Amino acid sequence: MTGTITPIGVGTALAYPKQATAGAPLDSLADPGNTNPPIVFEPPPGLTGGATEAWIIASGGDDWGGCQVWVSTDGNTYALAGTIYRSARQGVLTATLPAASDPDATHALAVDLSESEGQLLSGTQADADAYVTLCLCGGELVSYETAALTGPFRYTLSYLRRGVYGTPIGSHAGGTPFARVGPDDPALFRYAYPASFIGQSIFVKLPAFNIFGQALQGLAAVSAYSYTLVGTGGVTIDVIGALAVGVGQDWGVVGTSVAARADFASVAAAAGYDINLGSPL
Repeated sequence: MTGTITPIGVGTALAYPKQATAGAPLDSLADPGNTNPPIVFEPPPGLTGGATEAWIIASGGDDWGGCQVWVSTDGNTYALAGTIYRSARQGVLTATLPAASDPDATHALAVDLSESEGQLLSGTQADADAYVTLCLCGGELVSYETAALTGPFRYTLSYLRRGVYGTPIGSHAGGTPFARVGPDDPALFRYAYPASFIGQSIFVKLPAFNIFGQALQGLAAVSAYSYTLVGTGGVTIDVIGALAVGVGQDWGVVGTSVAARADFASVAAAAGYDINLGSPL
């Protein structure tokens, strides 16, 4: 028998070429950059279920991985309210959206989501009518059917449902804040507050961390944003409408967030008559 005899215990691995590196190593301590100026708004009862809530929409740059949410009622002492782990689809209008009737098949909503690098998808007309594609445009909630890409992170939204959930329909100029929203959006932070806070200002700080969950900014290093709570999401009771159908009024314990309204419609009376609505409470 012939062949090569290799001493036991002696050997070497075959030589393979070294794989080229793909680029610079990842920096787990990369600076996340500041959180973009947030959008803070209070949705109507149809989205809050009658609770008083302020919704906070936040986003950041390429290395932004999320942010903590710190809230203060005096601008000095802050408490941690929670954490945002995903960037919202946040941007601005690039052209004026005129006021119009609902549904609005005449005008288009032009938006730029560059600050958040957000993306929008089209839906169906049924989606728009069911408010599946809900967006915030200034103080008006809208939904859309078609999202046409017109440039990097720029879209034109058409077939609009206007004044969704009873929000006021208005004209919105270019530069108006815009965001894709929804009560189940994981990028949305819902800050619930007691009715006793209505009328007070809160201060919000959003220290960011990077995409690795590292390099958290210090609280003192970030700006505070103020917002005055108005209680929009609280339950509204139509007093006259309820009494007209024989429904009694029990507004719960003192402190419950309830807004009462009464529409007496138009009153026609001959000149010289007095209308006495009782003494003020």
